Amino acid sequence: MTGEPSPAAPLPAARPLTGEAALLSRILPRLALPSLAADGRVEVGPGDDAAVVRLPSDRLVVTTDTLVEGFDFLPHATTPAWIGRKAAVQNLADVAAMGARPLALVVALSAPADTPPGTLEQLSAALAEQAAADGAHVVGGDLGRADRLTLTVTALGAMGHGDTPVLRSGGRAGDVLAIGSDRLGRSAAGLALILAGRARVAPDGAVALEGIRTPGAADLVRHHDAPEVDLSLGWSAGRTAHAMMDLSDGLVRDGRRLAAASQVAIDLDPAALEDDVRVLAALADELGTDPATDPWDWVLHGGEEHAMLAAFAPGEVPVGFRPVGRLLPAGPAGPSLTLGGREVAGEGFDHFG
Repeated sequence: MTGEPSPAAPLPAARPLTGEAALLSRILPRLALPSLAADGRVEVGPGDDAAVVRLPSDRLVVTTDTLVEGFDFLPHATTPAWIGRKAAVQNLADVAAMGARPLALVVALSAPADTPPGTLEQLSAALAEQAAADGAHVVGGDLGRADRLTLTVTALGAMGHGDTPVLRSGGRAGDVLAIGSDRLGRSAAGLALILAGRARVAPDGAVALEGIRTPGAADLVRHHDAPEVDLSLGWSAGRTAHAMMDLSDGLVRDGRRLAAASQVAIDLDPAALEDDVRVLAALADELGTDPATDPWDWVLHGGEEHAMLAAFAPGEVPVGFRPVGRLLPAGPAGPSLTLGGREVAGEGFDHFG
């Protein structure tokens, strides 16, 4: 014994991050956009047990939706970034359709253990960027393991002071039915290209088409995978729209929902939809004569457009919307939807159909 203190045992070398910790170390920085730090509404963001968000009003709007590999997207026909963007759009569209402004997203991301970390990183970054473009931020969520890539998003929004939610049930006979999009059927046409095996998407987002010469066909695939929608039409039209919803399952199916909720009949105007059909007709001819490639079917029944579908008083249709029909008193058989006064065959998209 010398009386001198024994040298301290050396600290074990820090282990490299692996597994969930490593993935989170790559994902969380991609969520920390400059706009998140500057947004005074987010008191506690990603990385803690839960987020803390300051509400701009006492009217909270909440919705949730899920994307599942093999059902909602096909890996060979999209990119991680497009999956993230689509997940943001389809949830924020529901908030906007209530006339509310998006506020925050909470994301549950599950994936197989062998998923490349870059896939989850790109997906998360694109989701956060798309949310920020519409005034919201990813404030938290969960990361887990599953047999296939699955993305569940809960979106939060807030009503303005004095505003009331815009419901599907407020339509009135005499109203104009209008859509907040300059084209319909694009998402369905893009999906038809994918399901026909005529489109493949490279990791960088380049779309390769097989035997397709129609100009703009690649853009239809991109629109299906990552729709570009002006969601601001929802909260800007919220003060004048009598009824509103986002177009997720097709013009006919969603139109019937609005008609049923408002207890009216809706008659779609064929002339208002002819340009949509004409633009897609050449592609339909190239793909063949299968009913699934009918351009009228794409326009009437194609889902995942996520544009605002709304009812307005005549003369009050805002800029950004175009009339596609009118609301009439319901007949003896109750609420209905017709096209030029005739019944419409087909039901549109149904998850369990």
